[in-house]
Amino acid sequence: MPSVRPPVADPAPPAYTRLTVLAPRTRVDVALPADLPLGELVPMVLELVGEPGPGHAPLPWRLSGVTGGPLHPAATLDELGVLDGEMLRIGPATAPPPSPVFDDPVDALASSAGRTAGPRVTPRAAVAVVLGGLAAAVLASVPPGPWAVTAALLGTAAAAAALTRAARTHAVTPALVAVPLAAGAGAAATAAVPGAAQVLLAAAAAGVAAAAGQALLRAVTPALVAVVVAAVPVAVAAVAALRFDIPVAALAAGAGAGAVLAAPLLPRAALRLAGLPGPVVASDAGELADADDGPDLLPPAELAARAALARGHLAGLVGGCAVVAAASVGPVAAGGGWTGPVLGGAVVAVLGLRARSFADPAPARTLLACAVGGGVALAAVLCLGSGGPGRLLVACAAVLGAVLAVTVGGGPPPSPVARRAVDILEGVLTAAAVPLALGAMGLFALVRGL
Repeated sequence: MPSVRPPVADPAPPAYTRLTVLAPRTRVDVALPADLPLGELVPMVLELVGEPGPGHAPLPWRLSGVTGGPLHPAATLDELGVLDGEMLRIGPATAPPPSPVFDDPVDALASSAGRTAGPRVTPRAAVAVVLGGLAAAVLASVPPGPWAVTAALLGTAAAAAALTRAARTHAVTPALVAVPLAAGAGAAATAAVPGAAQVLLAAAAAGVAAAAGQALLRAVTPALVAVVVAAVPVAVAAVAALRFDIPVAALAAGAGAGAVLAAPLLPRAALRLAGLPGPVVASDAGELADADDGPDLLPPAELAARAALARGHLAGLVGGCAVVAAASVGPVAAGGGWTGPVLGGAVVAVLGLRARSFADPAPARTLLACAVGGGVALAAVLCLGSGGPGRLLVACAAVLGAVLAVTVGGGPPPSPVARRAVDILEGVLTAAAVPLALGAMGLFALVRGL
């Protein structure tokens, strides 16, 4: 009886992946085996695209992704997850081009635009700072007496411990936490004399803690720089209130106008703090050649490091001035008269318009946030001090602001004429802050009464 042999299964046909390969001089649509290493596919693809051409050096070639990322030559298309219809590149396996090196401060600053200035603040650090601020508020609210002394000592000890921790670990979070704790300790120490004296000691303590933290970290932290910048005008205003008994609205008007006027000078101050040389504008070829060999020429690595320092200083300086300007809106608007609310509106508008001129996200977002905060304070003061028509006007202004915020960001970029018009509007509002501040301070009425 003849034996029956089982049928032998035919081997499965090889799998292919249909791709588009981009070569330096052409492109081809091919079907490549999906189970072969890329190193074995490269000679086949080179033969199809006719590379390398005559006269080219015999360099090794490789397949890479469409964005230029190299693919491992031992991996297959299946292992890499390459699907039908995707695109690959084939080219010489040369080293990636080095990063650009700049010898001009302007180019070095422009190349770093868009990066985060200073160390990043994590959510854990934000929670720690918020809890530190809550503890500072509790310390500042302790009534006068032995408990106030205890609160001042406790806040001072906690701030010192946080600064010690920052010095040992070079972490930003303890230094940030020390600032509100020091402010709370200063406010608790003067609980018996609330008012300007309490504000003076709290601002001085916060500024000293921020400066100490900045020195201990040995790195520019924009938040600490902003605290130091904001503490100076607040302390000066508190001293003026103690010495000359000036109303709060007048002090706020002066501080807000000063912060708005000082903002255009901040970029130059940041360059000086970072030690960056000024850009050389040569008038002829001789001056241009001398500038290339000048004594202020820095090595590219040091120039990049100082550019990062300048960006950190700029973010802190802008943040401090913006906070002072936004904080002055509420007291100015509540001071009575029409000049106070108008000055507050001008300050809010300048903060919002000035945010568009920064390529770095940190100062731009800080200015926008301060503009929103100042606008909310202005709206609250106007609503509390006016009747139905005034509140309807505030509501219409809020709706108009919301519409502008939604519509301005989309669509094509504005024309040069529109940008120049906005620049002129910002300059006019900045210049108008001076007479408005003088009117809110009552100096015009004082002169007329002489």
